[in-house]
Amino acid sequence: MEILQAISDIGLLREINEDYVFCTSHPQDKEIKLLILADGMGGKNQGDVASQEVVANIEAWFYKENIEMLGEVDKVSGLLDKRINEVNTYLIQKYGKDFLGTTLTLAIVGKNKTLLYNVGDSRGYIYKNKELIQITEDDSGVWTYYKDGDVLKDDLRFFPTNNFITACIGLNERLCKSRSYIIENDYNMLLLFSDGVTDLLADSDIKKLLCNKNKKEILKSIIDTAVHKDLKLHVPNHLKKKYKGRFTIPINGRDNASGVIYIKD
Repeated sequence: MEILQAISDIGLLREINEDYVFCTSHPQDKEIKLLILADGMGGKNQGDVASQEVVANIEAWFYKENIEMLGEVDKVSGLLDKRINEVNTYLIQKYGKDFLGTTLTLAIVGKNKTLLYNVGDSRGYIYKNKELIQITEDDSGVWTYYKDGDVLKDDLRFFPTNNFITACIGLNERLCKSRSYIIENDYNMLLLFSDGVTDLLADSDIKKLLCNKNKKEILKSIIDTAVHKDLKLHVPNHLKKKYKGRFTIPINGRDNASGVIYIKD
């Protein structure tokens, strides 16, 4: 049974939800799908406006773009880059430089391949052969620690600079930097998550929740666990021994938590 679903939760501490999620099958060809997640920047004004503006623009582009082109995702990355830069310029002209911003993670499922596209620190995953695999890379102040092998990925959440993003849309021209990834459509599930999920749940936690026999409840269970469950996180001793700097513990339900999922069967 195919499932295409998007869920966003305001969390327990914020007054507004600055995340915006969307998913759809193309009206001209149901095989071609768009999954999109934008996480408005809480440290700036109107992050909710930025995320909604970006999603609306990409949704409109998706419906208007040539359907044959969308089906062959190898050809889409450059077109998407052009659109994102146009949206970035539009937001700066409309609201001003350094006023609002949002991250963006999206996926376009084509005929044989999937394009994942990322600006910021939300994440795109696939679930394949009973393994959860992160495809995108975080544009954050600490991701290089993980890439260099200095820190485990699950330990990045404890660094105060974890939420210092190095790429976004809407803030200025310099930070509008993207990464594209093209993969085969041989996965069982495709998943996008905001940091409101991945700061609270390790990949191993998410993987366990993917085993829910009721597939319609998988995404809801992940979001609910990130927001409402007492996860009892603590700074690992090995981290404190290796680094003498300050650490922070993600607070349960501290942030908006959002996800989009595509389950093929």
